[in-house]
Amino acid sequence: MIDSYEAFLLEQGGEEACFDYFLRCRWPNGYRCPVCNHRIAYTIRTRRLPLFECSRCHYQASVTSGTLLEGTRTPLSKWLFAMKRIIDPAQGINAVQLAELVHVTYKTAYAMLDKIRQCLRSIETDKLAGRIEAGLAFFGRPSLSYFETAAQRPIAVGVSFSESDRPASIAVMEIPMEHMHSGTIASMGRELFKSHCFASDPLSQQNTVHHTKYLTRRHCKTLVPIYQAGFKRINATYHGVHPRHLSKYLAEFAFRWNTLQNGSDGLLRIAQACSSPTLAA
Repeated sequence: MIDSYEAFLLEQGGEEACFDYFLRCRWPNGYRCPVCNHRIAYTIRTRRLPLFECSRCHYQASVTSGTLLEGTRTPLSKWLFAMKRIIDPAQGINAVQLAELVHVTYKTAYAMLDKIRQCLRSIETDKLAGRIEAGLAFFGRPSLSYFETAAQRPIAVGVSFSESDRPASIAVMEIPMEHMHSGTIASMGRELFKSHCFASDPLSQQNTVHHTKYLTRRHCKTLVPIYQAGFKRINATYHGVHPRHLSKYLAEFAFRWNTLQNGSDGLLRIAQACSSPTLAA
């Protein structure tokens, strides 16, 4: 667990080492010109971030050009620190905390975290397969009456299990309100969740998506505490999420949980996503 930006920077080996990290994420097999795909470039070091000028077509590119990080004036080490903290299983980070830790304005910190979540939302994950627990949850304050659901956002959640019957992967998806009926997911909504998040084989598709708003451990004993803890962390860390941005926060929760379960290098996957020109396009 990294408590401070300064300790993180020391651990990484300094600003140049963080630049090299993003360089490898952008061009893992060595430089390739974004225009003509040529391998050889001249390095221009007169700017804060080096420019690479293609020796064939003379197109100039930086490690961030054409990506979501293009134009940033924030050191790449601070971006890497924010990525590290946002997926930390032990502690989250909001814009107020990030601004204080890396010494930027609140506006800059918020924009950084928002772009990182956009990257998280773009990362493809394996679909749920095999035995699956799935059902309807609601994010937001409790309804004031049995019929009122406008204050809450309907969320389909599911968890798949490994061959040893341990929770292996989670999927979370907002359900459009037109696929809701009296506080339950209509059949079209359930099929939409399955098509997006379940593997296509018959065994996976035959799993039930519990459609009532009262999802309990009786229905999904493993899933319920997982999503409840995830929703609680979102609320505790960010103190309220606008419905327009909820999908990005849910993507953050699912990515962090899945990374912890499968032991993959979450920081590398985020940095690669943020270094992808495809995502920026």
